[in-house]
Amino acid sequence: MKLRNLLILGAAVSMLVLPSCHKKDEDEESLPFLDGSLSFSVPAYVLPGETFTLVPSGASNPTTGNVGYVWYSSWLTARDTTKKETAAGDGAWTVTMPAVIGMYTITGYAYATDYTPISSTKDVCVIDPEVNVSLTGADYQTDSVSLKDPRDGATYYLTTSGGKVWMQNNLYYSGSGVSYLYSPAVDPLFGRLYTWEEAVKACPEGWHLPSEAEFAVLAGVQEDLPAMRGQTINDVAGSLMANAYFLGDKLWTFWPAVNITNKTKFSALPIGYAMDRDGLQTYNGQKNYAVFWTSDEEGDEGLYRYIYVDKNSLFSSKGDKKSFRASVRCVKD
Repeated sequence: MKLRNLLILGAAVSMLVLPSCHKKDEDEESLPFLDGSLSFSVPAYVLPGETFTLVPSGASNPTTGNVGYVWYSSWLTARDTTKKETAAGDGAWTVTMPAVIGMYTITGYAYATDYTPISSTKDVCVIDPEVNVSLTGADYQTDSVSLKDPRDGATYYLTTSGGKVWMQNNLYYSGSGVSYLYSPAVDPLFGRLYTWEEAVKACPEGWHLPSEAEFAVLAGVQEDLPAMRGQTINDVAGSLMANAYFLGDKLWTFWPAVNITNKTKFSALPIGYAMDRDGLQTYNGQKNYAVFWTSDEEGDEGLYRYIYVDKNSLFSSKGDKKSFRASVRCVKD
């Protein structure tokens, strides 16, 4: 079964509108709620000290249309009223994230006279994108020769396997692709997710998107490479997977049939994949799948290789060239 047909099994994640959290106290039991659902957007992962402007929307006063906005955060002691009920403005709040790595919450309230306020709360995680801080155990060869992409300054660690020089970490070229969970802060850790059409153009000069045959050689296949196109390669996943942790949580969480050795130093991480729909992305398969485009294609579909969390195999499948998004590794020409 194709991976794209397993979307309903993934943990779909979107940083779009979330349901509001309605809260009453005893004095407000008889008051009606404001109309709508309050929402605002903020990335799931951010950098220390990063500043965002949060714009609330979705709440309305059934009588006058006017609402006010108040904001709270778990690291600031004071609330911040950004708009009184009858004042002009959109109630936007500019906030600077803490300098300390950790999980925090932001809550926005919409209020109006004679109505019960409605609210929305978002979890935000401050991370450090440097190697071996928020992400540990990736087994990157930081002491050996690395590549700095002249286009945007991104750094890639390198490994030689099967006679080829591979990038150890996922491509995060900023000129295309999308950030994991809409969070550019984790680009250096998890890479970006690309459509096939983007992937075939994304590698820096002197590097290219690997073919199915090159993935087969990486996995240890030494003969009859054409016959491996589109075929499952058994008993190899553990040699490609990194026993990594993100913020202390194990990324490959369940693998009784897989002995993770990362022998090839490919350092695969289970970032999952994404689908484009109506100009937005849904993210699926986190902690279950590591998915990588190949340069091979069949009509409107590109071929990709993937690892599933509890199978010791390197699988092959196909995805729409324009809407399916996967990770990219580049190989030196």
